[in-house]
Amino acid sequence: MIIKKLTLKNFRNYDFAELEFSDSRNLFFGENAQGKTNLLEAVFYLSCLKTFRGSRDSDVIKTGCSEASIKGIFDCYGRKIEVFCEITRTGRKLFVNGIREMRPSDHIGLIKTVSFSPDDLQLIKEGPAERRRFMNISVSQLRPGYIKALHEHNKIIENKRKILKMEEERASYLDFYDVLNEKLAKVSAYLTLERGRFLKNIEETANRVEAQISGGREELKIVYNHDSAIEDVFDEENKARIYEHLKKRKEAELASGMCLVGSHRDDFTVYINGKSARDFASQGQIRSAVLAIKVAEHEITEKDSGEKPIFLLDDVLSELDPTRRSFLLNDIGRGQTIITGCDPSMFSELSHGRIFTISGGEIANKTEN
Repeated sequence: MIIKKLTLKNFRNYDFAELEFSDSRNLFFGENAQGKTNLLEAVFYLSCLKTFRGSRDSDVIKTGCSEASIKGIFDCYGRKIEVFCEITRTGRKLFVNGIREMRPSDHIGLIKTVSFSPDDLQLIKEGPAERRRFMNISVSQLRPGYIKALHEHNKIIENKRKILKMEEERASYLDFYDVLNEKLAKVSAYLTLERGRFLKNIEETANRVEAQISGGREELKIVYNHDSAIEDVFDEENKARIYEHLKKRKEAELASGMCLVGSHRDDFTVYINGKSARDFASQGQIRSAVLAIKVAEHEITEKDSGEKPIFLLDDVLSELDPTRRSFLLNDIGRGQTIITGCDPSMFSELSHGRIFTISGGEIANKTEN
C-alpha cells in the first residue's frame, strides 16, 4: 500500500501543498510547529476519517478559511485509488475515485495506516480510554463490521444514559431500557470477540518483537480486561451471559445513574516479565513495549490484508535510544514509511529514501538519497 501523491488546500498551516512520495522512506525535517505533523495527519485522515490528535474535523481548517481539502492518490490492491475529502465547519464530503461515500464504515479499512507518535508512548501509562481508542482505530481498519457495531454500541449507551438521568418519567421508559440491554448484549459480545482476537494476535507478535529488542531478556503479555460475565471471549454463548449480567446489574444502574455493563468499560493490561508495565516498568521498558505493540500492529495488518500499511512515524525517533531507533528503522521489513523529525542525524543509518525540508508550511526542497 503506497501513497503516491498528496495535495492539501487550507489544511492546518498549509495554504496549498502538493508532493510526491518515495515508495520506501520519506523523511520530513524542520523546526517545531512548521507543518511536519500536519502532513502525517492528512494521510491518516484519508485512512481513518479522523485526526490522530483526537481533535474535531473543523480544527484542521486553516484559520480564516471556510473549508479545507485533502486528496491522496494511492497504489493498493493492484490498482490506483484516489481519495478526496472536503472538510467544512459543518461536515465533510468524501469521494473515492470520484464517487461519493456517504458512510464512514464504507471507507474505513480501504487505506490502511499505522501511526506512531510520542503520545503513543503513553499508551501504557494513560487511562483506559487511550487503550480503547487504540483498539477501536486498529480493529476498524481490519474488520468492516466493527465500526458499525461500535457506533451502535455507543448509541445504545447514550440512550441508556438519557433514561438513567430521568426522574419522574423514567418508569415509563423501563421497557425500552430492557430492549436496549438486549441489543447491548449482542453488540458487546461482537466487540469483545473482535477485540479479543486482535489483542491475542498483538500479544503473540509483540512478544516476539520485545524479545528481539531486549535480547531475549523480556517477555511481554497482554491481558484483556473485559466484562466480568465473560470467561472466554471466543465463547459463542457470551451474548446470553452479558444479557444475564445486564439484568442482574439493572437495579445498580438505576440506583447509580451509570451504565455499569458494556464495552465502553473495556481495557487491557500490559505485563513485562509477569509484572504490570504501568506500575513497575522503567521508561525504557515502556518504550520497548509500545514499540513492540506498534510493530505488531503493522505486521498483523499486513498479514490480514495482504498489503503493507503505510507507517507514519511522527517525531518518535528522538524518544528512542539508538538500539530501539535502529530496530524501528532497519531491523524489520516493511513498506512505505513517512517519518518526521527535527534532527537529521537521527536518520543517518538509512541508506535510501526521499528527504523533504519544511518551513512555515512550505516544502522548501527535496532530495533523493
